[in-house]
Amino acid sequence: MATSPPTHAPLPITDPANPNIKRWDDIGLTLIHDFISESEEAAMVAAFHAADPRTGGKKRLSQHFGFHFDYTTFGASDSNFTPLPSYIADFLTRLPIQEGLPDQFTVQYYPPGSGIPPHVDTHSMFDEALYSLSFGSGVPMVFKKCGANDARKMRLPKRSLLSDASTTANKSRPTPELLASENNTSRDAQEEEHPSWELMLPRRSLLLMTGPARYGYTHGIKGRKTDIVDGQTVQREGRYSITMRTTRRGADVACDCAFPGVCDARIREEVAQSAGNPQ
Repeated sequence: MATSPPTHAPLPITDPANPNIKRWDDIGLTLIHDFISESEEAAMVAAFHAADPRTGGKKRLSQHFGFHFDYTTFGASDSNFTPLPSYIADFLTRLPIQEGLPDQFTVQYYPPGSGIPPHVDTHSMFDEALYSLSFGSGVPMVFKKCGANDARKMRLPKRSLLSDASTTANKSRPTPELLASENNTSRDAQEEEHPSWELMLPRRSLLLMTGPARYGYTHGIKGRKTDIVDGQTVQREGRYSITMRTTRRGADVACDCAFPGVCDARIREEVAQSAGNPQ
């Protein structure tokens, strides 16, 4: 089924006390413009490349602080921990949710043209609040309410988020299970899918995802060299981001969200029930 091009984001509510804060209360999105200053941004870029001097390449570069993100479990490592640099520690007290501050930080550099496959961050292994701080350059992020196709994909073998959205389509080969699910998709199920929409994330802005935006919407970035911003074609530049999550451990690894189709906790329950009650 051909997908329609993303539309612009629905209109937000502007915080009357702070015009830099835009909210989409019905889905749990908050975007804070100019969350960091230009001097903070410059210090972050310099610190990133001081730790990793590679520049000019076509691959995404990643650095991890706090508990490292685990690309195998899509949770956080129990043992790999790197203390926070001052450029992260200094803004933690400004985060809009102060209870249960993040302890897992992934800092990444995206060369022009790179993207992120649409995905839903793991439900059970991280708390609700999910942050993304953009700096160096802005970029449109694509959101789409999860539907039947997303639920099917969640039940296929996971693909690392390190895969580049601009190259994955050419390098990945569909599995027999995926082909079968696509062939068996009814017209009703196809029509049930929701349209995607783009939200521009300006440089130095902080995005907070909670509620439906966190649990029931995919988010990703199209792999392309240009974007349409305010009706003008703009060349992409190198972008940096800090993804911030709060880890769950032990008995706290769970989820009772309203989106069971794309919830890893419910999918594990399905697998366990299937294994214990073979048909």
